[in-house]
Amino acid sequence: MPPKKFKPEDVIGKPYQRGLLPYGGAVTRGKISSAISEEEFRATMKRLKAIIP
Repeated sequence: MPPKKFKPEDVIGKPYQRGLLPYGGAVTRGKISSAISEEEFRATMKRLKAIIP
């Protein structure tokens, strides 16, 4: 069985627990206020690698 794909909208608003934000995000007052999808993470890392020698 393939691993479950991470969906940011599933975790926003839930209390933060270690491991809920595999690609990054933000926590405000103990609750997840934003989360980054795998696609966003990969696109950002690709851009960063392009500008860093």
